[in-house]
Amino acid sequence: MLERCGIGISSGIVVEKAYVFRHSEVYVSYDTVDDADAALQEFESAYRRTHAEIDAIEADGDEGEAILAVYKAMLEDPDYLSLIRGNIKERKHNAAWAVEAATDKYVSLLERVDDDFFKERIADLRDISGRLISEILSSSRLEINVPYPAILVADYLQPSEMISMDLSNVKGLCLDKGGITSHIAILARSMNIPSVFALSSLSFEVSDEDTIAMDGKTGNVVINPDRKTRSLYRKKLDKEIRKEAALGEDIEGAVTADGFAVKLMGNIEGLDGIESLIKAGADGIGLFRTEFLMMLPDYADNEKRSAIYRETVERMSPYGPVTFRTYDIGGDKIPNEMKIKEENPILGWRAVRLCLEEKDLFRDQLISILKASAGYSDVRLMFPMISGSEELQSVIAFLDSVKDECREKGIEFADDIKIGTMIEVPSAAITADVIARYVDFMSIGTNDLIQYTIAVDRSNEKISYLYRPLHPAVLRLLKHIVDSAHENGIPVSMCGEMAGYADYLPILIGLGLDELSMAPSSIAEARRRIRKLSRSSCASFVNHVLSLSDAKEIEKALKEFNCGKA
Repeated sequence: MLERCGIGISSGIVVEKAYVFRHSEVYVSYDTVDDADAALQEFESAYRRTHAEIDAIEADGDEGEAILAVYKAMLEDPDYLSLIRGNIKERKHNAAWAVEAATDKYVSLLERVDDDFFKERIADLRDISGRLISEILSSSRLEINVPYPAILVADYLQPSEMISMDLSNVKGLCLDKGGITSHIAILARSMNIPSVFALSSLSFEVSDEDTIAMDGKTGNVVINPDRKTRSLYRKKLDKEIRKEAALGEDIEGAVTADGFAVKLMGNIEGLDGIESLIKAGADGIGLFRTEFLMMLPDYADNEKRSAIYRETVERMSPYGPVTFRTYDIGGDKIPNEMKIKEENPILGWRAVRLCLEEKDLFRDQLISILKASAGYSDVRLMFPMISGSEELQSVIAFLDSVKDECREKGIEFADDIKIGTMIEVPSAAITADVIARYVDFMSIGTNDLIQYTIAVDRSNEKISYLYRPLHPAVLRLLKHIVDSAHENGIPVSMCGEMAGYADYLPILIGLGLDELSMAPSSIAEARRRIRKLSRSSCASFVNHVLSLSDAKEIEKALKEFNCGKA
């Protein structure tokens, strides 16, 4: 019996045989060419075949179609294609080398972006380049065919492979590589395939038809479990089935035992996430990450962008508000024509700092959101990365000028559109009492707030142990933010990953947060846990933990509280 622990991606318990797949290596030579025109022709031919191959893939569901759209956008990126052609014409690279060199350059740019979503687009780009190189070298790409009900164990998996393969026998997924925001992770969750990623060299340690027991929530994987372990996993599976059936039938509100109502809202990146929010009984959209839409083809078209925003509002109007966060872009996370080089993009030209300089880009988005709000009273606009009241006032002044422009042009919009700000920078958190005077609501982005407060890069494995959401400094900032909002008579929400972690709920409820916004899959469990809590006891618990001196003590206290209450 062999045990491994990776990253739980998509929840579910599975005990099945394994089916192992590993990609074969493709070797690229680094010989220059004498005839650049012939090499260029070779690339163009391979490009056409690759494009046709992508076009021929049929995707099931909105998620698959959206991912294929991203692939096509990458494949048609003029800067990427120009770099490849330049490598051939100017540097005399052979066609395969030219593609590899261009891809490596883009990858190096993406690796410097402090955003997991964009870092994990590297896998998508590698998939595109791999297809191009395979076509150039005429090397066949093996199709993945799982011939019996099994857990697919692979070194990695490309989204296009997953979209095009027959998944009827795939009961679970275990990958050596992959992250929680990768397209494969998105697909696995949307298809409800229990999955564990980042399992190191598991695909080299497992053979076909070995038995695997896996838990997609905890990330635990057991190879060839003994009878006792199998029995344990079977019992966990039975319990999970009963629990999911009960949760799925219950979409009523989240109210604590002593009558404190908490709105449970969802975080999404596009239209494909709306249906899952409705099914989960979400109270609205607490965070629409609009920057991810910039990866879609034709998004720059004002009418098409407005149509996406409008459809979001219309579909969610029976359920609750829609909160559009304006573009949180910066560093390399921006359109190609705007690329700049920065040593530390996480502290650089990003979000509202960029938008206030790129006013045409910002104006177009604000107009689209304002147009979407016409006739609806529950549309909210939220600004990211605000550092203080001065910056916030500048953004609001610009918004007011855009509203005036809309009035002059006869563009209708909701006059009562709610204006809010993210609190994710320590300077904004500390001055939350001042910021609260200028907005209708505040939303805490814990992902950045935690790493900025503790000065720890959450993507750096060497110091990941320092990333502690329950650090006393973080909790004190959270309390100050919530108190500041309530003293100014406005609601405060949390839309960072911390909001979707059910074990943190006693602290979040005790702090008095009015709204929690999370992944759709987390809503049902949060609702169940909230109903078992008493706000008054949670508030007393928060007062206690705020007196503790370190995160370890607080984590221990929270574990003991949850064992007694949940």
